[in-house]
Amino acid sequence: MQVGAMKEARVLLPVDFSVGMKAEFDREITPEDVRIFSDLSGDHNPLHNDEAYAAGTNYGARIVHGAFQVGLASTMAGMYVPGRSAVVGSFQCRFPAPLIYPCRVRVHGEVTNWNPGTLTGTLRVRVVELSRSVLTAEIHVGFGLHEERTAADAGAHEQVVRDSGKPVVVVTGAAGGLGQHLTSALASQYHVVGIARSIPTIQAGIGDAGGPEWVRADLIESDWEAALDRQLAGRPVYGFVHAAWPGIAQGGLLDSELDSVAKQVDFGSQVTIRVARFLRSHSGESARLVILGTTAATLSPVLNMAPYSLGKAVLEHAVRLLAPELARKNITVNLVAPSFIPVGMNASKTSRIVLSAAAKVPMGRLGSPDDVAAAVEFLLSPGAGFISGQCLPLTGGEL
Repeated sequence: MQVGAMKEARVLLPVDFSVGMKAEFDREITPEDVRIFSDLSGDHNPLHNDEAYAAGTNYGARIVHGAFQVGLASTMAGMYVPGRSAVVGSFQCRFPAPLIYPCRVRVHGEVTNWNPGTLTGTLRVRVVELSRSVLTAEIHVGFGLHEERTAADAGAHEQVVRDSGKPVVVVTGAAGGLGQHLTSALASQYHVVGIARSIPTIQAGIGDAGGPEWVRADLIESDWEAALDRQLAGRPVYGFVHAAWPGIAQGGLLDSELDSVAKQVDFGSQVTIRVARFLRSHSGESARLVILGTTAATLSPVLNMAPYSLGKAVLEHAVRLLAPELARKNITVNLVAPSFIPVGMNASKTSRIVLSAAAKVPMGRLGSPDDVAAAVEFLLSPGAGFISGQCLPLTGGEL
């Protein structure tokens, strides 16, 4: 099945990319092409292959598979733009008109988005049937760039990446009090990759035998996606547990510095969106995004931590809005909202504050890291496959 005239993929470097970069190629589509595609894909629907059957439909003739045209978009990405370094992360497609064959098409490609910090972008591909100048497909291709490694690089790479055979789960804030507990609790079922700004006791890369891999990165900065992508080295991500937060901002909204408020709100919105985008482009057939929130957001906002409560409330709303978008890729997103837990940012609280918080809980005790880990493990499990866009409060019955 001949795919255009280009025999070797075009070689482009990251510095060569820019929004507006274009390429195109023409392609003849024959009955033999469609027959071979039907055999390869297993899609032998008579609308594509049976001339007599197709003539009796509203189309009046056999039409090319939509997936065949997606294949042309893959040709554009892998051979023309981005070319040899391309790795496709997603396809979003629409087919405004049927493509009747035999025919000749022109395939246009244009880079519509490019992020040099993460080496990711979007390619818009348009398939036009030339005899009628009809647009038959518009396909948006999310892409990244893979790296070429020398033999020396390969040796070093083996020391950084392990494949345990378990599904990969990324944990942000993995060096924090709650993050460390989650990283440890998930390690029995998943291969954990931890992200943290500071990893004082181990080196970035591989930890102790059986322990997690580590990526030293700050989620507020622009380069954490690239660092994580390098560490994953092409492995799909099954789960992403987002437990990081940039500290608690004290004070009310009227007296707090606006930069402090913006940092909390941006972390709840923009960083969360970046996490979701990363998972969407690096997941397999299905995936889970679990985000750590707090009851001190919309359930019980705290006036003397108003910027923090506001940022966490934004986080909750982001989860609800992301759910229907991520569902298209079979990705669930949910939020676990524990009440007061005396670890991490709360570890320095006085015993009086801890006892006072416990007295408010009808179950007679505070929540624990084990309670949070159990909720996270459930939301990562197959049993939670139809739960998405939800906030799960862990309150022990406290109103």
